[in-house]
Amino acid sequence: MKENKKTPNKTIGEWLKFADENFAVAGHELERDDAACHTICFLCQEAAEKYLKAYLISKGWELKKTHDIVELLEYCSDYDDDFDQLVEAGRVLNDYVVEGRYPGNISFETIEIVQAQEAYKLAENIKECVVARLGRID
Repeated sequence: MKENKKTPNKTIGEWLKFADENFAVAGHELERDDAACHTICFLCQEAAEKYLKAYLISKGWELKKTHDIVELLEYCSDYDDDFDQLVEAGRVLNDYVVEGRYPGNISFETIEIVQAQEAYKLAENIKECVVARLGRID
């Protein structure tokens, strides 16, 4: 693999591309009759995390290793109070950082299409909030 020497502050567009890809795959999967609901929820959490990190990096934030959406939203709120309204969405999506990814934490049947649809909508709300502030960066 080629070593990536870019600093996080110069990769905002890449963070958004990765987030968009996670979000798009979740959306395509959601359209299937046999949708992989655990995977959709996990991808929605991942997309939201990447959108928020892109926003924070655009503000000069030093990248921190965290998957906690609520924590990221708190950092975002330091720059824009509108992110406060997304904290409950963050709490819901935080549940999927592990549950949608690994067996054993909850039963497989616990996450169904209703939860996948909700996770998608919550991630979409976070995406819209970030994109409204950043615009498109390529």
